[in-house]
Amino acid sequence: MLQIGKAKSFSKLIAEVRACTRCIRMCESARVLSFAAGNLHSELMFIGEAPGRLGADQTEIPFHGDTAGKNFEELLEFAGIDRDQVFISNAVLCNPKDQRSNNSTPNADELANCSPFLKRQIELVNPSIVVTLGAVALRASTLIESHNLLLNEHVRSVHPWFNRLLIPLYHPGQRAMLHRSPANQRSDYQFVSEQWRRLARSSKRVSGATKKSVVTASRYLLSLKGEVSYFELHKLAYLAEYLHVKLTGHRLTGGFFIRQKDGPYCTDLHISRLRKALPEIQSITRAGKIYLRLTGTPTLLPNIDPLDLEVRQTIDQVISRYSYSNESDLKKAVYLTAPMRMILRREKKDHVNLYNVPIDFLAANENPSITSPQSPASDQSEP
Repeated sequence: MLQIGKAKSFSKLIAEVRACTRCIRMCESARVLSFAAGNLHSELMFIGEAPGRLGADQTEIPFHGDTAGKNFEELLEFAGIDRDQVFISNAVLCNPKDQRSNNSTPNADELANCSPFLKRQIELVNPSIVVTLGAVALRASTLIESHNLLLNEHVRSVHPWFNRLLIPLYHPGQRAMLHRSPANQRSDYQFVSEQWRRLARSSKRVSGATKKSVVTASRYLLSLKGEVSYFELHKLAYLAEYLHVKLTGHRLTGGFFIRQKDGPYCTDLHISRLRKALPEIQSITRAGKIYLRLTGTPTLLPNIDPLDLEVRQTIDQVISRYSYSNESDLKKAVYLTAPMRMILRREKKDHVNLYNVPIDFLAANENPSITSPQSPASDQSEP
């Protein structure tokens, strides 16, 4: 569970990053540092180059939403690393664009400007292992503590650095795949996973199914509903997760849910990832909203076991309970659940903005002081 002292320190750092104007060409870019970076207590930290124009610069979630993010998340999954158990950041926290507004490489001054922020992130999270992704991130690490490591010579190797271990890897972007094959990159991430799990203080992994179960549960949900908006899919997936934890004491899926302004958002349900995982899904845009439905006869996904009776019953209950709810009702329903109420109370008590903080279903379920949606407290206002 997130410690309040660390959360306050991180919130202060986020505020300083958002106010920063040191790099002139990045002033119009998003400052990509928030609780969506991941686990503030993680033993494993990844450092990329910079937020991507089509990815984190828009989603404000590191390595999420573009090709590099898709590759990175697939490599994590291949190596058995849960995204919500690690911390992810970049050497610079804003997207550097060239004169044509395309992605550009951060220059030496920009790396130096952001180096104090990177150092503070490392000191705050205090990981035992830091993994740099690409030559730029490796170069940025020398500004914190000098070393003579070169990416092509020291890739997939462990080195003492800044009172912890440093592992240089290639960037997961498409261009890097020309220099480091996908097969080699998968082996790289397996190596990182092995080093991480050898730590005496390795983080306890969240119990539950693999990320593939998110897809399986979503397909079953869509098969029952027929058509849902993209907004509804995230909220119903969250409510199924919450109800399953409430009934059984363990997670329904391994999905990574974060708190956003309009309620819970599951990064595993990013629209491009969902389309790839479910070839039979069809998306339709009406009045500026995305609606999803299955077309034809759904095909079985490879290497995914059928949903067991327990999971089917959970989703059946959620669909039955919220079948006729509109988006406003769904938003109210999720804000009245224990995990969301716990976040709202922390925001109110400690005067911090916890947008993009990971949602901890298990901690909320174990806390008897958190009110359930069946018996809401009087302070039911939502942000």
